[in-house]
Amino acid sequence: MKKRFLTFALCTTIVLNMTGCMGIPDYGNEGISTESTVNTASSEGGEKSFSGKQGNDKEGEADSDATDNDIAEPSQNSEPVNNTDNNENNENNDESSKSSDDNNENDEDVLDASSEVKKILSEMSLEKKITQTLMIDFRKWGSSETDMTVLDPQVKDIISEYDFGAFILFAQNIKETDKTFDLTMALQEAATSDDGIPLLIATDQEGGSVFRLASGTALPGNMALAATADENCAVMAGEIIGSELSAVGINTTLAPVVDINNNANNPVIGLRSFSDSADIVSRFGSAVLKGLDEYNVIGCAKHFPGHGDTDTDSHYGLPVVDKSYDELSANELAPFKALIDNGVGMIMTAHILYPQLDNTTIYSEKTGKEEKRPATMSHKILTDILKGEMGFDGVVITDGMNMEGIAATYSETQAVVEAIAAGADMICMPATGIYRESEMKRVDAIVEAVEKAVDSGYISEERLDDAVTRILNLKEEYGILELDLSKYSKKEAMNIVGSDENRKKERDIAAKAVTVVKNDGDVLPLDIDENSKVLMVAAYNNEKAQLLMGWNRGKQAGVISENAKVKCMNISDDLQTVSGELKENIDWADTVIAISEVGNADQMAYNSWQSAGVNNIVEYCHKNKKVSVVMSCSKPMDVQLYPEADAVLAVFGNKGSSVDVTEALVGSVTESKQAYGPNIVAGIEVILGVYGASGKLPVNIPEFDAANKSYSSTNMVYERGFGLSYDKK
Repeated sequence: MKKRFLTFALCTTIVLNMTGCMGIPDYGNEGISTESTVNTASSEGGEKSFSGKQGNDKEGEADSDATDNDIAEPSQNSEPVNNTDNNENNENNDESSKSSDDNNENDEDVLDASSEVKKILSEMSLEKKITQTLMIDFRKWGSSETDMTVLDPQVKDIISEYDFGAFILFAQNIKETDKTFDLTMALQEAATSDDGIPLLIATDQEGGSVFRLASGTALPGNMALAATADENCAVMAGEIIGSELSAVGINTTLAPVVDINNNANNPVIGLRSFSDSADIVSRFGSAVLKGLDEYNVIGCAKHFPGHGDTDTDSHYGLPVVDKSYDELSANELAPFKALIDNGVGMIMTAHILYPQLDNTTIYSEKTGKEEKRPATMSHKILTDILKGEMGFDGVVITDGMNMEGIAATYSETQAVVEAIAAGADMICMPATGIYRESEMKRVDAIVEAVEKAVDSGYISEERLDDAVTRILNLKEEYGILELDLSKYSKKEAMNIVGSDENRKKERDIAAKAVTVVKNDGDVLPLDIDENSKVLMVAAYNNEKAQLLMGWNRGKQAGVISENAKVKCMNISDDLQTVSGELKENIDWADTVIAISEVGNADQMAYNSWQSAGVNNIVEYCHKNKKVSVVMSCSKPMDVQLYPEADAVLAVFGNKGSSVDVTEALVGSVTESKQAYGPNIVAGIEVILGVYGASGKLPVNIPEFDAANKSYSSTNMVYERGFGLSYDKK
């Protein structure tokens, strides 16, 4: 792995001069209104809603997650866990309203650096140091708010003028390979004009439920990677992501997610996690990082110190994890330490309260009261634990600062000041939703607020220098400071992104992940002859293409008869009976394959069409001696819900496709260059015997109590590592 500079400068004690009410500095945002512009889209997701109508496309599927894209599983209306102020075991339950968690006695460790980095730093103005810590986004631009796939001249001037450290791209920006290439080249040209510093250009290319590069390779996602039980598959996934991003000039991916999926009700992590095992997450996260490193793409472990054990989505609220440091060290922190040991360049913070790590408070100018510090604003968590005890010498980046976990409580200016003071080195989306030049006053206010904080001593000069040094060290380490755009080739990018080679690897990985947990009478792989009639029932319209693509691949592989008949439809919205078109089609068929897409405890309890509809199909098939196969394509907890099914399998991914159903019938590989979820296709291929079954559950499947809508902590229906196997035909 690449070397980093591990020498620490002499610690300095800073006495702060505070201004503003309650000992908190004046953040300088008077007259700047952010209420109308702050939305809930994060660096890794957007405003989310999901259709109440059965059988429609999943909301925002094309870009994933409605307006701003990519958290796959819909937000549930969960309430944050109640926090307890008086924890007898909490050694960190200090007095409130301290400046940046004891910042008035703040010892700063400034990383050493090469002579080149030191020279750059010494020549930077205070303003330029501040803007170097900002990761900005412009998803749309102009009065019509058009998706910015081509660098607008006004944005070009802004990038040139402000000397931002980083730019984050979203699905609105990177739809086509050639335009994406041109956009990143233009961004770097603007950034480096007038001897500017090249940008970190980032995106959230996790794979699976979160991917941005629309023309690239979607991949089956982290939980699917772990289900292969083969770390080489994770390395391969990292290589695919790295090769495609580097080809188009994106040098950073905000991945992998190394949160542990230890809460079955988690509404935001789920399939994005590798496992509920710290060891599996550590191994597979490190493997993805190894693959990224092969193509010199910076990886980012997220969300520190762990977002897995929550039932609140920080895009919409402020979750609480009430665990001690020892508990976290044994579990949540372990994957981060493993990736630190393997040289990860960046770690993203979580907008979550950890009262046993830090129970100090800060006066919020937005709410007008004392508020507890989330990890993103905690010196104890970011500086003392992550940088100190865990020895992380890379860049600490915040999660999107527009998420409700932060934005509902703090102004943009206060949020940025507090995060930097706490130990964050880079601020992700400090002022998002900027679509026109006049709105840059919000960024100006943020820069001014940080300047005031530095001038007053609230943020020490050493703290800011350390942040910028870390950013410059990372840029130097990955060759970004010496960026040579002539080495990039649009022709090469067109050949690599979404290539047949990458899509073939994706197909193999997705199939290896398919996990069969029930196979009564060895019904799988299905025996499809010329007289067979198969009904495939999708949860949403945009999953039908994948079902039919898998069927067509079975024909091409010669494992099913060319004369076999198939029908494909959406699930019925009638929760009580199988009737109408659904009944007619089941009566016509001899075999039914149904998708179960259950994402939360309410849906698990048979009181929604996602589970009740599928269960009705299964019971009707059982009663009428039809073969039924259920494919779980969301979090795999629902594999326990269908006891009458002949076979049940999990594919760990529910991304649909914009491919027209008729196109999916034409060939096994669509002519479309748009990325599509491979999991459902893989499930059908394993069902038909194009591939054998070999996947293993990467998570325990706890018994679900429908009456209480809760999961058992002791009784497991299926244990981690379980999976039935059979050979391909």
